Amino acid sequence: MPDARKHPPRFVSLQWRLILPLFAVILVAAMSGAYLLAKHLGGEMYISQENLLRQGSRAIDQRAAALYETRRYEAQRAAFTAGLADAIHERDAEALRALLDGPARLGGLDSIIVTDAEGVEILGLLRVENRETGDYAVSTGTDLSREPVVRGVLDSAFVGSTGLVRTAENTLLYTAVPVGDANPPSGIVLVGQRLEKVLNELQNSALIELAIYGPDGALIRTTLALTGETPGALALPPEIFERALVTEAPVQTLDINGELYRAAYLPFRFGPTVLGIIGAFAPDSIPILAELGRQVTGLVMALVAGAAVIVVFAAVNRLVVSRANRVARVAADLTSGQMFARTGMKANDEIGAIGHALDRYADYVQERQDALRGSLRRQRREAEHLTAVLESLPDGIIVQDNDGQVVLMNEAAKKLMGSQRLVHSAGLRDLTAAVTDLLGPALAPGLYALGDPRQVELDNRMLSAQATAVMNLSNERVGTVILLRDITAEVRLERAREAMLDRMAKDVQKPISETARAEYSRQPQAGLPRELARHAVALQKLISEMRQLSAIDIPGIQEGQRPLLLDTLIWTIANEWRQIAQAANLTLDVSIERKGLYVLGDERRLRWALGNLVDNAIKYTPPGGKIILDIRGETNGYALLRVRDNGVGIAPDDLPHIFTRFYRGAPVTANGRAIHAPGMGQGLTIARQIIEAHGGKVEIRSKQFQGTAVFIALPLTASVGLQLPQMPADLDLEGETVQISDRRCEKS
Repeated sequence: MPDARKHPPRFVSLQWRLILPLFAVILVAAMSGAYLLAKHLGGEMYISQENLLRQGSRAIDQRAAALYETRRYEAQRAAFTAGLADAIHERDAEALRALLDGPARLGGLDSIIVTDAEGVEILGLLRVENRETGDYAVSTGTDLSREPVVRGVLDSAFVGSTGLVRTAENTLLYTAVPVGDANPPSGIVLVGQRLEKVLNELQNSALIELAIYGPDGALIRTTLALTGETPGALALPPEIFERALVTEAPVQTLDINGELYRAAYLPFRFGPTVLGIIGAFAPDSIPILAELGRQVTGLVMALVAGAAVIVVFAAVNRLVVSRANRVARVAADLTSGQMFARTGMKANDEIGAIGHALDRYADYVQERQDALRGSLRRQRREAEHLTAVLESLPDGIIVQDNDGQVVLMNEAAKKLMGSQRLVHSAGLRDLTAAVTDLLGPALAPGLYALGDPRQVELDNRMLSAQATAVMNLSNERVGTVILLRDITAEVRLERAREAMLDRMAKDVQKPISETARAEYSRQPQAGLPRELARHAVALQKLISEMRQLSAIDIPGIQEGQRPLLLDTLIWTIANEWRQIAQAANLTLDVSIERKGLYVLGDERRLRWALGNLVDNAIKYTPPGGKIILDIRGETNGYALLRVRDNGVGIAPDDLPHIFTRFYRGAPVTANGRAIHAPGMGQGLTIARQIIEAHGGKVEIRSKQFQGTAVFIALPLTASVGLQLPQMPADLDLEGETVQISDRRCEKS
């Protein structure tokens, strides 16, 4: 007999013998009848073109209102730009262009004009109709006081105005708003858009063309294709013009270029002003549209009828044929060895009862097979779970059996030992020798080195290796687990601290020994107090840097900020360091180019950071030198400060490393004498962290044997707390590097 699993019996399904032929007949009959019926009923239907035009007119009016709000927002955003009022007062066209060029491009404006309180143009930007550049032409000095759009703003009854302004090449629609809250305003901002763009934005349908008529009824612009006779055909009769201003969309029929159009007219309201009339034109094609409507209705009804028949067929097919096919398919799958195949049927009819019985038999067979696989599956899951846990650990894990053979090593361990080619190329059992060679015999099996972790140096890294015995339930050792951890950073930090303490011990011993020599020498003791004061300051500096060795608490700095008057802060720092500068025979001056600037900051930490910069200038400036603290003004929302000296400067090789913690260069004077200044080499690092924690930026420029200048930018704020601006990536801190000006400075 043939094998039923390889050669299942063949038969013709009921679906092909009965259901599908019946479905085809019913589908054709239903769709044909629905089409003919819908076409007959639709013979009396027509499309009202007048209603279409009126609805389109209302949509145009709504789009005009939305467009006005958009342009008014662009005008107000330009009018409230920071610094605009000052630039108008100064009549600074260059400053106005710098302030408004960006908003004009961002808002896609064709024109933007700024006038003074009398309506005289200070700056005008008009987009050049050149697609390659998209630049603006600049104009100034035009008297616009007689333009209605400008007069509407100057009139105290309005806070804004709109109007059409004709130029030699085009007509622009302007929206004007005042600058400031005064009456009259300090100036006026006008934003404009070319009229053809306005028409494109107002046009809400491809079937409707638009035309704009001015206050005198003359045609200004249209979306219709014009010929020589077209403008006359579009002329607006006076009676239609008067009706359009007071009633809702009067309609008339026009012959334009040999085609009939239906035209509806409505007032062109743009904000508070009626600028003229808008005409909406649609082809007079009611018979064509009516026939098209009947055809479309018939097709829709036919499709609906066909969809209903398809749904009925699908339901019958699902309830009978598909369920029988499912039972046959599952039986064939079970015969071919696919033991997980099920029908999922309930015994609610004859076909469901057969499928349910087949599922119960398959479940019985499957339970027997599951019982045989259960134990192996559980062991496999436990092994996979253990492997996944070990792979997810950040530390390296090496597992060995009692014979010392490596049975498991996670990716972290392979990376820590990755310099050895054997780790990547050999099998697990071949890794035993590599582990013993790298980690040492003290961790090899059989020696039971299971106590404190050992430090192992590998590829310029320091690893911590800890071995632990693995015990079973009978308290017998079954293997060893080695934990590897990269402690390079901790070791380097500890070595750095030790080196720092060594340097500190030497610096502390130096002033003591020098004082002792001075005490017993025969030279006059007049300079002893000064030497004691200098060494006391050096010791105080060492102690301060020890306290600041830990990382800066940035959240703590930001929480403790408050508005600070920059003038007071600079004078406080100058007074703190003036005596030390005088003791070193140096002049410490303050220069304030712009008074009354406020910054948001933590006063104690800012004084420390800026004082550290002054301290460095004192230490590396020879006697007779000069140090200046500058407040250079503000730009882009930032206060600009500078600390300058004419000291020994910074060598070019040392300049890239000055902000590196613990880095100390080798400064020398012009005659080659080395300068030994106390400190740990971390003052500039901490100062930059404090300034950047305040949202600022610091840069240093220096010329060896000429001097050094430190540039600082801090975000401005008001005398009460305001949101900090974001630091621009291209903030310019350029300036004179070390040259000391001869102009008079403010002194205490």
